[in-house]
Amino acid sequence: MKPTGQRAFTLIELLVVIAIIGILIALLLPAVQAAREAARLAQCGNNLKQISLAMYNYLDAHECFPSGNVGRREWRDPNGDLPWGHFGWPALILPFLENQALHDMINFNVQAYAEHIPEDSSWGPQRGPAGNPVNRPAALSMPSTFVCPSAHRVQPVNEQKDYGINAGTGMCCPERNSGHLGIAWYNSAVAAKDVKDGLTNTFMFLEFAHFGNHSWINYDRGSNQFFWIHHTSQGYVVSSHHDGAPTPPNDTSWNGRAAHSDHLGGIQTTMCDGHLVWVSDNIDFTIYRAAFTRAGGEPVQPPR
Repeated sequence: MKPTGQRAFTLIELLVVIAIIGILIALLLPAVQAAREAARLAQCGNNLKQISLAMYNYLDAHECFPSGNVGRREWRDPNGDLPWGHFGWPALILPFLENQALHDMINFNVQAYAEHIPEDSSWGPQRGPAGNPVNRPAALSMPSTFVCPSAHRVQPVNEQKDYGINAGTGMCCPERNSGHLGIAWYNSAVAAKDVKDGLTNTFMFLEFAHFGNHSWINYDRGSNQFFWIHHTSQGYVVSSHHDGAPTPPNDTSWNGRAAHSDHLGGIQTTMCDGHLVWVSDNIDFTIYRAAFTRAGGEPVQPPR
């Protein structure tokens, strides 16, 4: 009787198996990446809902939405008559995000603080650290609620946020004057009854990923500090340039204040009633602009 033994794989058979495994991995990888992005998208949407709910809790307590930014008139930029170290809306809603202790760390009687202040101008390229150091611990303790997990990081995750509030249609400049058409600007106090176009039809928050170019800050520099405000309009999103030229989602034209995200094809937003809406990069601009006005009376169907 001949001895028996297991037959070994030939080299060709091994190569075929390896090739099949490679093909399967190539087919599965996009599905895995898509699943991960779906989870990140859901988390981002949950963040937007949480800060929108905080806005409503603030509204219940104060009978108006919070100001886009607050600060003393004498807190001026060393280079001109512009705000320097004002406090943005995130600082004002912290108690309504279960962050009372962090809110209590902030001294609103002195200037805000920021560690990194990139600016691509003759005043830059890096203007930080700046502000009052007493507010440094709070400025470097941004809650994860303000971070979109899809946004690639160009500044520390505890220092710069990925969301912005609706300041209107582009009139200069919400961080330093009044009369804007959105729901927040310097020292604003918009009540729910002032949103005459309807809470379901008007943007509250939009994604403003911190890597986006904004005002005089170029792409991938970092333009959305936690609560520090100066002339580059941190935390604000508008629909257009000052001259009315469109700035749709993910627009990168210079000196714009557009919405930005790393989600494929668009951004997430919440309307003033708190419901979440996906907005395509290719949205009809007439519809997009109309959602930035609280009382424009535009005869268009808002984003759904």
